[in-house]
Amino acid sequence: MGHAHVQSRRPGRLPFTAEVRATELNSGRETWGETVNLSKGGCYIRTRRPFSRGTLLVIEIKNNGARLRTDAKVAYDIESDGMGLSFLNIPAKELPILERWLASAGGERPAETSREEIE
Repeated sequence: MGHAHVQSRRPGRLPFTAEVRATELNSGRETWGETVNLSKGGCYIRTRRPFSRGTLLVIEIKNNGARLRTDAKVAYDIESDGMGLSFLNIPAKELPILERWLASAGGERPAETSREEIE
């Protein structure tokens, strides 16, 4: 399997705005921000106080009364702008929330709905 093939399988990020609280696992330090985009694998958070690359976090994303809580790792950070996160070990009970948000953002359909059922 070539490197280009692996990259093409990376989930695409969709525009998505929601409030986020990110808490560093080691210190308990928190930062607040707003998502800019979302995918099955992660999101970008706009915040003036991003954590540095490799930091392990617990994040809570809130949108229209729904809440998603999962572990994440900082994939990259941009000083005074934000950070890209990779989700880690999303709890099974949280997956339907993520799938609904992605569907509402115009991306992937929820897993329980097949293409044949829609057409």
